[in-house]
Amino acid sequence: MLTEIKNVALEVVGAFVSKNRVPIEKRLGDLIPEKRIARLKKQVGFEAFSVVEKNICTSDLCFAAAEKIFSEKNISRQEIGAVIFVSQTPDYFFPSTAHVLQDRLKLPRNAAAFDVGLGCSGFVYGLYIASSILQNLPAEKILLLCGDTATKNVFAEDVSSLSVFGDAGTAAIISKAEGEKIFFNLQSFGELSDGIILRNGAYRNPALVENNSLNVRENFAVMDGAKVLDFSIKFVPQNLSDLVNFAKINPAEVGNFFLHQANKMILQDIAFNLNLPVEKFPFKSERIGNTSSASIPVTLAEMERRGENFKTLSVMSGFGVGMSIASTVINLKNLVCIPTGEM
Repeated sequence: MLTEIKNVALEVVGAFVSKNRVPIEKRLGDLIPEKRIARLKKQVGFEAFSVVEKNICTSDLCFAAAEKIFSEKNISRQEIGAVIFVSQTPDYFFPSTAHVLQDRLKLPRNAAAFDVGLGCSGFVYGLYIASSILQNLPAEKILLLCGDTATKNVFAEDVSSLSVFGDAGTAAIISKAEGEKIFFNLQSFGELSDGIILRNGAYRNPALVENNSLNVRENFAVMDGAKVLDFSIKFVPQNLSDLVNFAKINPAEVGNFFLHQANKMILQDIAFNLNLPVEKFPFKSERIGNTSSASIPVTLAEMERRGENFKTLSVMSGFGVGMSIASTVINLKNLVCIPTGEM
């Protein structure tokens, strides 16, 4: 779906990760030989991973990011007309985590609140939903919270997942902005839904119990690495090409392509397929990992922390679990970003 939404802008972004960073050598040391770890490290580009303590949830990381925005960026909580929580690791099956956070953040009772169960494409989807709602909302701003504590869904012997996933939570303010416009391209590939899947633990397939334990391989996420790679390099470049054509811009005009930090090799392959310099595709999660819906805001927060320029005409694209792709052309010239925080 190609569409344009006018008079909205991404105003502020912040991100929090765990202060606990686990090196890839420690994570995989008991599972595969040292030489294979070195090769894998070079391919995926991840040196260490943000791994939260057991008592920390995605909502806690998002809460910390939102609190930092409210305390440092002169934004009133009373201006928030809705809070959207995008995650696949909520606090509970019900109530929605958005309602829990509405109370924790002391947001107005007349603010709408709801969860969106998306992963890798979640930030851009959330941006689309927030931008759409703002068209018919009396309030001026929406709080978008995205993230996952994906490491809790990783089996202790699953090399493919242990070599990529980390934890993060983010917060963003989407505001009414006269004259601004954002372009979107959203696509769904449900026939590939088993590419990244956690089959057990919900209502279709209850969690399995063996020897009075839930620590069973089938109760954790499964990722088909070959299918994910094929999907990413086959469909994402076309999605982005269609988007920039729809927005009537030349790819050379784009300062940065902020892609979901799936892994370094996938970003390089997408850049190659688009015949664009890899330098335009920032990879900033070397010591954080693939953080699902949080990865694009984390990239921005990391660039702010490192003093790098992100205030350009930009493309963002989230792709993965679903399978799904959500991309946007957006001008970040006035974006305020808070450096990555830790907890």
